[in-house]
Amino acid sequence: MKKLVIFTAILLSSVFSACGFYPYGEDVRFYFLNPKNFSYQSYSSFYYSSLSFEQNSEAVISNQDNEKLWRKYCNNKVLINDISSVLESYSFSDIQENSTNPFLHYLYSKKDTEAISYLKFAKNCEYFNTWQDDPWERNENTVTVKRNDLLNKATFLASKSRKSEFKKRYAFLALRLAFYNKDMKSIEKIYSQFFSADQTNDVVDVWALYFKAISERNPALKNLYFAKVFAASSEKRFVSWQYFASQVPVADVLNLAKNEKEKANVLLLYGLYNPDKNLKNIKQIYAENPGYDGLSFLLYRELGKLEDWVFTPYYSLFSTNDDYWGSDPENENVLKILERSDIDRRYAKEVLEFIDSVDLSKVENPNFWKYTRAELLLMTKNYSESLNQIAELEKLLPTQNPMRNNVEMIKALNLFANQTYGNAKIPDAAKDIIIKNKDNKHFIFALGRELEYLGNTDDAALLYASLIRSKDDYNFVYYKSLKNSNHTYGTYYVDYFDYLDAVYSPEQLQSFINKINGLSKNSDSFYRDFHLINQSETNSLYDLLGTKYIRQNKLNLALSAFNKLGENYFDAQYSLWERDGKDNYYSSSKVFDQNPFYHLKYTPDFIPEKEHFRVNKISVTKKLIEYLNKANNSKEKDRDYYYFLVANCYYNMSQYGNAWMMRRYSVSSAGNYSIREDNQEFNTASLAKFYYGKALENAQTDIFKALCLRMQGRCENYNYDFIGENTTNSFSQADDYEDRRFEQNKYYQDLRNNYSGQYEDMISGCESFKAYFKARR
Repeated sequence: MKKLVIFTAILLSSVFSACGFYPYGEDVRFYFLNPKNFSYQSYSSFYYSSLSFEQNSEAVISNQDNEKLWRKYCNNKVLINDISSVLESYSFSDIQENSTNPFLHYLYSKKDTEAISYLKFAKNCEYFNTWQDDPWERNENTVTVKRNDLLNKATFLASKSRKSEFKKRYAFLALRLAFYNKDMKSIEKIYSQFFSADQTNDVVDVWALYFKAISERNPALKNLYFAKVFAASSEKRFVSWQYFASQVPVADVLNLAKNEKEKANVLLLYGLYNPDKNLKNIKQIYAENPGYDGLSFLLYRELGKLEDWVFTPYYSLFSTNDDYWGSDPENENVLKILERSDIDRRYAKEVLEFIDSVDLSKVENPNFWKYTRAELLLMTKNYSESLNQIAELEKLLPTQNPMRNNVEMIKALNLFANQTYGNAKIPDAAKDIIIKNKDNKHFIFALGRELEYLGNTDDAALLYASLIRSKDDYNFVYYKSLKNSNHTYGTYYVDYFDYLDAVYSPEQLQSFINKINGLSKNSDSFYRDFHLINQSETNSLYDLLGTKYIRQNKLNLALSAFNKLGENYFDAQYSLWERDGKDNYYSSSKVFDQNPFYHLKYTPDFIPEKEHFRVNKISVTKKLIEYLNKANNSKEKDRDYYYFLVANCYYNMSQYGNAWMMRRYSVSSAGNYSIREDNQEFNTASLAKFYYGKALENAQTDIFKALCLRMQGRCENYNYDFIGENTTNSFSQADDYEDRRFEQNKYYQDLRNNYSGQYEDMISGCESFKAYFKARR
């Protein structure tokens, strides 16, 4: 059932995002805890994730308890790696007196026949210690019989062994063989004969208890045993967690625990099964066993949860994973997402209050608890106190301590956030930290977001821009804008240019350009060492600046920005046809394929081109200004003509035209609703409708007036489409949609009422447009 839910969720994600991908969960999670900087690698399979746990090989590799036990048996005169070679790689035939392996050489030199015999017997059992029998389908019964023979021999050798360590080792082999034979009765019998759950002195005892737990029929006692195994062996932690039955009431298991340590072990596993707030459980473990490293790890995990719950929505403006699968689309509203972040900040304060109440001299790794306190103070926006805690940690932690890097990142976040709106900057004390962590994309983005929230959009943009040169090619920062709402579902950013394109005002963008133009003269080496934007990027920003002014219909300002780049730039970037370097010509997605003044998409050509010029952003802007000046000149005899050409250009600069690249850098067949300020104009061509109306006002023939009304009506239908996309929520409204487009379109009504002779020609198609335009005079 769980797999079905996940599949359904992924399917819904594909439906909602037109391209089939929508980031969620681990894609968007913000975190600053680097597990390599902390001492809980033995719990690595249980690091916090917004999705689930998974087995982590680091937890197994870091243990080697069995090798350590053998080394102790050899009086510490053999290296761990030499023992590992024999245990992991040697076969039965490799165990010989002439072996060069120091472990085997030591045993043979001591004439330790019992140890050598045990190793050979263990190697004989290896093939049968697996569910995967013979890939060629060997008879199952044969394997079972052989296992049973080995089981009986192991039990016999255990009973006859003179040394207690080999008595247990043979008995353990018997337990494992019984497990793979699914013989629970034999497990019970062998365990009771050779082991005791009250005595887990070494790794063999712990591994034996693991099989005992599997065979145990009492659910509460089974959980108790698995909790003991989990605590004692990192190699068995993941499988113990898998077998642990979290639905068994915790009180039933605690009643069987014989001491505070066992109670803490039990509570730890129940805590790991809790994906929600776990403070109550942490408090219980602290009361039972405050020095338990499992308690510190649960706190580490709880801090990971809070990073996700607080920082993910605050910095990325994405909801956390549990909200993502909710049925309420309002969960995607960024204001509600920020409200959720504030709610979880209150929980962070509860955890902080608990830490302030504990005796740090009793906990494992007090410095980690102090670090947690510093980050929780950041979460609760008590920046000054967090910096005080960090100052104390900096005195306590040696410079080579890996935790210092995490301390420094939290310090930088505090320094950035602890500023007033309008006066925020990149603090000098944070600059070295930023340089050191400049490839940590989420950290750098978080700093930029803090500055953006505080009104410094210049340095914020610089930090966002630096993400494109990070050496980390696998992790991406997905983020939204405060302008997002539930109506812009699926709108997110992963590239700073797209973000500036959608969010920054022309004034903010101009300020950023001024900033980067001045960096080369800046005496502060930080900016040179951190990230310098190259000339190609700067050119693209000027292009964007002009495009933003086009969106605002500030044509002279747009032309001024485009003139910064010059004709050569536009000849290379926006020419009608481009050369690939091999004398082959091709059209790119941003190329103007037709002159926007004379041609309309999906409409037969009906206006002769009187002027021929290379079409690009700068030439279109110049001509639009020129034609507007002529159209607005009361002495111009062809005002209707120039107004019509102007209207065509504005029409083509909408999503329905051939010059959409004057306003956008991409369009989608799935819809072009966005948070850009000209969203309505881009989707409705209302300026085109206005100027077709001006052409109508200056028209001198009824036939041309009819054509102007027909074009106004076409634009009005786009307006109906736009309104329908944003307000139509029922099939009953959609059913009469086509009728409404014509019956309520006032321009078509005017056409029918006032130009009845031309109505059928105009409405039936576009074939008569050429004749009607020609009849302008």
